[in-house]
Amino acid sequence: MPRATLSYNSASPLLKSVPGSYPYRGEILCNRALNMSKIKAVGFDMDYTLAMYNSEQFETLSATLALEKLVNVLRYPKELLSVQYDHSYFIRGLVVDKERGNIIKLDRHKYVKRALHGFKVLSKEERTDIYDQITKSGGGFAEPRFAVLDAMFALPDAFLFGSVVQYKDDHPGEIAQDYKQIYRDVRSSVDMCHRDGSIKDLVAKEPKRFILRDPSLIPMLRKLKRSGRKVFLLTNSLWNYTDTVMSYLYEEGENGRWIDLFDVIITGSAKPAFLLNPRLPLFRCDPADGTLRNTEGVYGESAEEYLSRGKCFQGGNYTHLHDMLSVSNGTQLLYVGDHIYSDVLRTKRTLGWRTMLIVPELEHEINTLYDEKTRSLREEIEEMRDKRNDIDEWVDRLEGELVSDENVTPARSAHVRQELSTARKELQSSREQIGTRVEEYHGRFHRIWGQLFKTGMQNSRFAEQVENYACLYTSRVTNIGLVSPEMYWRAMNDLMPHDRLSKSPMYRVLSRRAEPGCSKFVDE
Repeated sequence: MPRATLSYNSASPLLKSVPGSYPYRGEILCNRALNMSKIKAVGFDMDYTLAMYNSEQFETLSATLALEKLVNVLRYPKELLSVQYDHSYFIRGLVVDKERGNIIKLDRHKYVKRALHGFKVLSKEERTDIYDQITKSGGGFAEPRFAVLDAMFALPDAFLFGSVVQYKDDHPGEIAQDYKQIYRDVRSSVDMCHRDGSIKDLVAKEPKRFILRDPSLIPMLRKLKRSGRKVFLLTNSLWNYTDTVMSYLYEEGENGRWIDLFDVIITGSAKPAFLLNPRLPLFRCDPADGTLRNTEGVYGESAEEYLSRGKCFQGGNYTHLHDMLSVSNGTQLLYVGDHIYSDVLRTKRTLGWRTMLIVPELEHEINTLYDEKTRSLREEIEEMRDKRNDIDEWVDRLEGELVSDENVTPARSAHVRQELSTARKELQSSREQIGTRVEEYHGRFHRIWGQLFKTGMQNSRFAEQVENYACLYTSRVTNIGLVSPEMYWRAMNDLMPHDRLSKSPMYRVLSRRAEPGCSKFVDE
């Protein structure tokens, strides 16, 4: 399918930071107080955590190979091979509606604020008709109908799904599968590429093309080890790929091997199952050739004695890890990863681990947020809202008069209704103007989806999960090295509406009524 037939504008990449007055310097943000002196072990995921990928190169490879599987193995129309992947089109935190062929963005209250069918933007009325009943019923947006795009690896899935959905709609009869089956087939095609090694074999062959080296990585890991804490690696990638990637990150100007940086290394962990099922078997892994042999874990000896015979493993479960790290509970362990579900939500909710989420998009988000043009636009929107609030108060005062006195004269009633009609028109005009400016504001972050952490004026569903489950979050793992391993992370004050009373609608109304010369009723 020619790129020109896809109905979206894919002008320039969106993930480059917007130059501004506040360049992001690597700050680590704190949702939940964390005293590092109580942390005995710090662990890391590998992909998109220790190993940062060139997202455009890696995702394009994944999408291209998956399209080939979709056409050559699953027999979808060969015209789909002409689809060109746009790595900047989708963002994390979106939700796939498999049944409807839509991709949606939710706020923290689970209202759908943005939705695409294929690449067609759905109107507010269409969104309301499809999703409001789900929101109001409290049914949620979960499996099996919905799938959350909560990892960087999932972004090609969204693009391929949207492409096939649009092709199906534009070419009736050519694709017999319904939207739900299309999503299953897209997932299957991506999974096939991972299972047969076609993606990771190419990455291993040309790591420089796909993996970004950070010179601060190795010093950061060594700093943690010198602090006396156990340092471990817990990744779903299998040994051969892990060894290739970590060797590439470690290689330049280093002596020894990368495994010396860690006290425990677990590959092929199958998270989130690793965190949920205490019966999963553990295997020792020979780092020389990746061969496996059975082991029961630490049993009848100390962790030090057990690990002296080798510290590389595959599979297992959290009980094995706790034993090898000699931690009595999850609160003594900090885990750093990029996957909101497997690395942060499940570890926090199930095991009580302390968590740090890696959010590469944070740099773009913060630099755009504090950019001079963005701030100016935000101030303009605030001024427009203040004017709208004055009109709100005007409308409320007029409506209040109509019901405040049952003996109001017909002439008076007619006068108030006429003024109320004028006020409502001004209110509607104000809302439309604000809506236009808000769209422009969010477009500075992303032309389709806006801010990652916001949906309109509310926190997005993604932001809510970050706030609820990530003790800390930052843009890259090496930011840990910017401070001491003994840092005491303190959270900022939570704010409720009454903490910002002057911003509340009722406060504005009552303050307006108290102003000199502001009559409770309008003058004739």
